[in-house]
Amino acid sequence: MTERILNGRYRILNKVGSGGMADVYKAVDLQENRIVAIKVLKQEYSDDPLYLRRLTREAQAMVSLTNEHVVTLYDMGSDGDIHYLVLEYVNGKTLREYMDEQGKLDPKEAVGIITDVLEGLDHAHKKGLIHRDVKPQNIMITDEGCIKLTDFGIAKFAGNATKTYDGKEAMGSVYYISPEQAKGETVDVQTDLYSAGIMLYEMLTGEPPFNGENAVQVALKHINEEIIPLHEADSGISIALSDVVAKATAKDRNIRYSSAAAMREDLEHALRSPHSRFAKIHNKIIKSPEGGEAEENGEDGALKEHLPLIAVIGSVIGIIAVFLIMFIVSMSKGNIDYSKVPSFLGYSEEAAKTYAENRGFKLEVAGYESSDEYSAGIVCGQSPEAQTKAKPGSVVYVTISSGMETATVPDLYGMTVEEAKRALEAAGLQLDKNIEYQTSSEPVGTVIHQSVDPQETVMAGDAVAITVCRETAYQSTKMPELVGSDINSAIDILEEAGITDYRIIVGNYSDDTVLYNDYTIVDQNPSGGMDIIFDTVIVELKMQMANKGGYKAEFSENVILSGESNDVVFTMVTDIGEIVLYRGEFDSGTYSIPFTGRYWKQGNYTCIIYVNAKIYTSFTRKFE
Repeated sequence: MTERILNGRYRILNKVGSGGMADVYKAVDLQENRIVAIKVLKQEYSDDPLYLRRLTREAQAMVSLTNEHVVTLYDMGSDGDIHYLVLEYVNGKTLREYMDEQGKLDPKEAVGIITDVLEGLDHAHKKGLIHRDVKPQNIMITDEGCIKLTDFGIAKFAGNATKTYDGKEAMGSVYYISPEQAKGETVDVQTDLYSAGIMLYEMLTGEPPFNGENAVQVALKHINEEIIPLHEADSGISIALSDVVAKATAKDRNIRYSSAAAMREDLEHALRSPHSRFAKIHNKIIKSPEGGEAEENGEDGALKEHLPLIAVIGSVIGIIAVFLIMFIVSMSKGNIDYSKVPSFLGYSEEAAKTYAENRGFKLEVAGYESSDEYSAGIVCGQSPEAQTKAKPGSVVYVTISSGMETATVPDLYGMTVEEAKRALEAAGLQLDKNIEYQTSSEPVGTVIHQSVDPQETVMAGDAVAITVCRETAYQSTKMPELVGSDINSAIDILEEAGITDYRIIVGNYSDDTVLYNDYTIVDQNPSGGMDIIFDTVIVELKMQMANKGGYKAEFSENVILSGESNDVVFTMVTDIGEIVLYRGEFDSGTYSIPFTGRYWKQGNYTCIIYVNAKIYTSFTRKFE
């Protein structure tokens, strides 16, 4: 690979690292005249759909991340059978290497590192991404001391139900794996926070909390054993810092911090107030002698005086409650022995049935579903989940993988970029953001070539690249990154780039995993960094707005459509641009399209109907 030039642009200099699925090279970007890191899929995996999918997934995960504590993705491409990502080159070392050199770190230094990691994670979580592989090997420390999170190869979008136990081996390093990952359960934000807590534990003590002769032993300890409190493992560590790590690494993820920002705030508090007990795990509120309320872990003087009596009363009540529950259970159900359900993920159907019988359970197939992590015929889901207590002889229902989901590539010839994107998405595919432009006798702005032939079968979610016709006078340029900006800033950036044709799609895009401020751009099409010719695309911006507004207008407009497939869009012209009120796909024919439009300002507004991106008609409508 040394001195090879990929796609005439990236000159490989030397190999700087290697992982499970890829090698990393230092290279020169001849076009931008800068040093970059090239992550190249290993040759033995170059034709493996699973690993190609993971490389694509990593690019999809990183493309929206723009934080100083996350390594930047510049490009993705292929040169023959070489598949690669182009990343920011970090001049420095991994946290793993640094810890091996330094051993146990000073608390202030360790907290400084982990708070930067948490800032990067918080940024990713707000974008809807869960890293799933937080470990020292994936943290880079630059020569200037900047901390950067990297390797989103097994990251998942928070909305997807994902599991991370792949057969007999858990993804990610087992020393930092969360209990839910080890048990093959779904992951969430708290999964990354657990791994960050374990990593901090190792930085402060010089050793991870759990060790074993093999990966299985370590994974079981993550599931079943509590960590030794930090202040007990090392008396030099403050009680406040010990509490934060205990909360972050709780077995029950509901006890952990709700966000990376919350954990970061408590860590900074722990450095300022090392003897405080503010990182509450149970958040119980108890009555103080004066009738007010005090935190169980607070330092109220009057409450401290009564703690012994409270403890005695609580113990007596607890003992009585335990015996009462035991009596009720024995009377109603008899003395039933419960067993923990084993994990069947990664087993073939026959092997899973044999395993179930040997453990005293019955196994039934509940159905089949596609999976990009488990081969066809392999168990990819189960209910009850692993480690759940169940009666011997009870039934465990499993889902069998039908293999990776495939998709048929549509014919994109003659379509605009927007039409091609919609056609690919309808087929379960995506448009490659690196669009090529060539002169041709075909209409300007239409697709004249696609990287995968029509009707070919590929993996669902794959990207298809296109070539678009342009006039000689036009030059392509990069679409600016607008996600995270407020609408006014986004408009300024667009106008500065010479883009005046854009639409705004208003919606409440916040959920339990991420909360956006109103007027924030949460998504864009084309994506930031995509090569475009402005006159051939309509920019679409998704803007967060918790409430679409209390002023309404009723619509019931007739449209006559002649094409076989028609994209109909209603917009209203406002002071911030055209806002999409309605969008639908229709076959040929005459339609009356009724709907209610909403806006947060009263007034008369010009409304426009577009059919296949061309103005069909316009009119004025009053919102009141």
